Amino acid sequence: MIAALLLAGLLTGQSAPAALTDPLAPAREGKLRCISPNPARLTCRAIIRYKVDSDGDFDATVSGLVSRDATVLLRYKTFGRIEQGGVCAMVRTSDFQNGTLLGSGRPLAPNADNAMRLQVLDAVQPIEGKKRCYQDRTEDGVTRSVVTLDGVAHPELSQTVVWVSPRDGYAVGR
Repeated sequence: MIAALLLAGLLTGQSAPAALTDPLAPAREGKLRCISPNPARLTCRAIIRYKVDSDGDFDATVSGLVSRDATVLLRYKTFGRIEQGGVCAMVRTSDFQNGTLLGSGRPLAPNADNAMRLQVLDAVQPIEGKKRCYQDRTEDGVTRSVVTLDGVAHPELSQTVVWVSPRDGYAVGR
């Protein structure tokens, strides 16, 4: 569960690719990527803010839940690039190691931080160094992220996604 939430975002089948030729066009317009949205509560399990360069490179700040109780959040930075219509980044444990763990909006106590960080790093370790790419697929009005690791599809990582405006009021939560 932790790895799926952290990687924020995946579907096999015959759904058509999203109509966008630039998969980060919404980010260029200032929108945020909301993973596993709950529109009734205006929450996402993770929110990704992209800063996209004209050459397809990007920096991303990911804020996502890392515990079942919906109070522990990890905020980390990563980078990657658009490749063959997919949004790709190498999975680096250093991104997670250097991230900030928050509990109810405040930094965790050192012991709690160490324990949670070990869980996060253990969850990420098996995919360290793999190239993670996603492409969105929309079917019946629902957009899901199709994820590959080193070119191999991982449908178990599939999650519903939406692009939201910061004005929409979405926050990380359940």
